[in-house]
Amino acid sequence: MQPLSNFPQTIKTKRLVLRVVAPTAENATQIFNAVEQNREYLTAWLGHFGAIKTIDDVIAYLAKRANQIKTNEGVCFHIFRDDKVIGRIWFFNAKDNSCEIGYWLIKSATGHGYMTEALSALETELFKFGFDKIILDVDAGNTPSENVAKRNGYKLEKRLPMASWAKCVGKCDSLIYAKCK
Repeated sequence: MQPLSNFPQTIKTKRLVLRVVAPTAENATQIFNAVEQNREYLTAWLGHFGAIKTIDDVIAYLAKRANQIKTNEGVCFHIFRDDKVIGRIWFFNAKDNSCEIGYWLIKSATGHGYMTEALSALETELFKFGFDKIILDVDAGNTPSENVAKRNGYKLEKRLPMASWAKCVGKCDSLIYAKCK
């Protein structure tokens, strides 16, 4: 696999821009505000938002993600609609020509097909780049996330009993969806 530093840093769709953002105070402030305004909604399924308490926490997070490009582990994109952050999509565990994708949207951005569009654009670039398989690990009961996987043609590969935890449901199964080139 070629170095991830060669992976596109910006991906444009009809309505969205997926962009790798630098760990600056300006970028971190916009992301922090989006998280803060949607904290309750986001933490229902994604517990890691509890660690984001300040703008400096976001800067550190962005710096960590920037380093993952250098170490060939993955690439993190924030999703912009009309120059406003509405979510994030990233690929990680990049090895052996496969990777995993994770994603989230702020509450007001759900139900408009944005994540379906973002996922489609990212997977197109991943397959062009040389990846053969993309994996999505979805918590059982997270119907919107499952629907994104299904709308994008991912197939349920396996169910891992009680392998995950989410604030809104507690211990739950992990649903492993996959799509091959």
